[in-house]
Amino acid sequence: MRTLSLQKYRRAADFVSNHARLVDQRLFEYYFYNGSSEAVLEALIPYQNEDGGIGRGIEPDLRTQASTPIATSVALQYARKVGASWKHPFIQKAMAYLHDVYRQYGFWPLKIPEINDVPHAEWWHFTSQADTFEVNPGAEIIGYFHAYPQVLEADLFSIWHEQIFTWLEGDGPLEMHDALCFLRLAELMPQPGKSQILDALRPHIRSTVTRDPMKWSSYCAKPLWFAPTPDSPFASLLEHSIRQNLDYEVCSQQPDGSWNPFWAWGQYEDVWETKAKKEWAGILTVKTLKTLADYKRIEGLVPEKK
Repeated sequence: MRTLSLQKYRRAADFVSNHARLVDQRLFEYYFYNGSSEAVLEALIPYQNEDGGIGRGIEPDLRTQASTPIATSVALQYARKVGASWKHPFIQKAMAYLHDVYRQYGFWPLKIPEINDVPHAEWWHFTSQADTFEVNPGAEIIGYFHAYPQVLEADLFSIWHEQIFTWLEGDGPLEMHDALCFLRLAELMPQPGKSQILDALRPHIRSTVTRDPMKWSSYCAKPLWFAPTPDSPFASLLEHSIRQNLDYEVCSQQPDGSWNPFWAWGQYEDVWETKAKKEWAGILTVKTLKTLADYKRIEGLVPEKK
């Protein structure tokens, strides 16, 4: 079993402090130095637009200033990690935006035309407007309405639940981002729906997660993405692969203390190299350190309990 030395942990902490975005610095402080949830939420506010939605590059591969449902879901991932309350204006405005988008489209589009106005990863390029429910980010967003139902003007959960279970009962493996959205939904969904989703996800996880360590250096569904903590619902299902993935991450730390993205845009190389790649390094370093700490893979370090 490989572990990260305290010296290498400190090198990673220095990288976060010196190079990560402010929101990722604040999340790191929340995890490891008893930082406040309010500080994380304050760092999210600059990404929020007048319409309440989130844009402005919170997702580094998607750099449009305009609000999008997917960028708003990314911001809400941060908010949920620190237990953000409905009372916070950031949450109220973000959820109102998602409600407005649903009223306009009847679902939450993954892509919008404004994406093409600025540099972006090739997979984010907008070609045509979707006209039906998209699991990514729709399933995840339904989870946020479970967490913050106060904004709803009518009970839409029966409609939404029919949509998500129709998807889960379909044939074939789930695409990894769809599977992650279902998993985030399950985290926020009350029983018995939570267990029903996890049970339906289980056979998909076996085929969606990439278990071959030789493939982890390229973009794929790493086991730790689906079980970032030992108490994750699928930690036991992926136990052997998780141990291997933890060893792999310990060995993947860069000399500057960071963990780098294992993908590239395929276009706009200057923006990728000078901005997005560096932002992702901060995000991944915080994420990896938290996971290594939770699995007790950092020597002599116990993260603060929240």
